Amino acid sequence: MTPFTEKTGTPAAFMSTEDGKDIQGFLLNYVADFVTIAAGKKFNPHVTIGVGTEVYLNNMLAAPFEAFTFSPAGASVYQLGSFGTARKELKALVLTP
Repeated sequence: MTPFTEKTGTPAAFMSTEDGKDIQGFLLNYVADFVTIAAGKKFNPHVTIGVGTEVYLNNMLAAPFEAFTFSPAGASVYQLGSFGTARKELKALVLTP
């Protein structure tokens, strides 16, 4: 990752609809330090599927979870935007099993 790491990024590196005014300061530090604070064994992969109420979430967490396997059909690289959301697709890869 070292050749692609930049510790002094600015809001200009992010996809913005407000000329960088919508990019939070904490996000600059999070991205700059991601490899040391959230990569490798600290990486927490996740899939965001939407929003729900706290009651719904608590019920879902209390229910048994049946493990499953899956294979990705593709992967994409995105430019981050406000709050670290994937905002602009930079590259899409189609994968075949």
